[in-house]
Amino acid sequence: MQKEYKNASFEELIKDESFRGWVIDNDPIKTAFWEKWMLENPDSKANILFAKSFLQNLQEKEIQASDDEIENFVYIVLSEGKSKFIFWKNKVFRMAASVVLLLGLGIFSYSLIFNKPILPNTITANKDLEKVVENTNKTNQIITLYLEDGSKIQLYPKSRIRYPNPFDSKKREVFLNGKAFFEVVKNSEKPFWVHTQKISTQVLGTSFMVSYFDGEQKAKVQVKTGKVSVYTQKDLTESVKQDNLLLAGVVLTPNQQALFDTEENRLVKTIVEMPIQIVETQKSNFQFDDTPLTEVFASLEKAYGISFNYDEKKIQNCYLTANLEMESLYEKLNLICRITHSTYEIVDAQVIIYSKGCN
Repeated sequence: MQKEYKNASFEELIKDESFRGWVIDNDPIKTAFWEKWMLENPDSKANILFAKSFLQNLQEKEIQASDDEIENFVYIVLSEGKSKFIFWKNKVFRMAASVVLLLGLGIFSYSLIFNKPILPNTITANKDLEKVVENTNKTNQIITLYLEDGSKIQLYPKSRIRYPNPFDSKKREVFLNGKAFFEVVKNSEKPFWVHTQKISTQVLGTSFMVSYFDGEQKAKVQVKTGKVSVYTQKDLTESVKQDNLLLAGVVLTPNQQALFDTEENRLVKTIVEMPIQIVETQKSNFQFDDTPLTEVFASLEKAYGISFNYDEKKIQNCYLTANLEMESLYEKLNLICRITHSTYEIVDAQVIIYSKGCN
């Protein structure tokens, strides 16, 4: 582990689970590790103590800050793709550093700085920013919010969302802790971003669900219409550094979802639990009478926008007679496979059909 932290920057330290376990949770194992590590790496001690001081001052009883507020400071640095020497010029980062220095002297109040949410990128980039809007759903019902660009947000209970008003001139960003459904007005000149503590989602104009409550193990993005790109914060950081967002993340289309597990630290692309028809079809389209199985799969692909992969030669003599109007997609698949003695699995948001053929 020593090699891992040898050249760790400030932002890497305050995001590191082991480091925060030492400073915030006083974990005895992590404490022993870091104390030993500083003794063995005295040239890095100053950076370690500064990061420690930063977290401690934000976590003290009267100046508590949530994890996502701390993460926001980090994101400011990472998203601008600057070196660790240049990021000191960042206005908001200097303010974050001042929390450590001034609070340590007892001459500055946490509330003076944090009475409004700190947003990565947007606040520093938009000089004409009038205010930051924060909405928390304290009810037991979904509440509806409308943004300045006409986009609509359905915010679920116990969820919080923050966004600048007006948006930055080059992009639209919102910051979510919880669950929300977005219907985004298309604007190719101003991409729309939804940031959570673990993943970020970019769209141009579409409808989709994002769900992640701070501290939970799993995050989820589900697409209803259009197309979205989902990134882990780690992958997004690497993409920004290389100035190429095509290097990371997964692309989702209708009826697809991305699942992020904090322990595995990776995105898995799959199909949503309850796929819906994205193309309206006549009821007779799901009434099959001695229909070749290839045509059945083609009908399902068109209706749900999901790809089917199979060996055409093995199913060339397979036919289906069944009425599948009322069944869900998975029920349709189960019935088809039962009738044709086939099986299926979902791989990378595609349906893979395995068949031994039909006599």
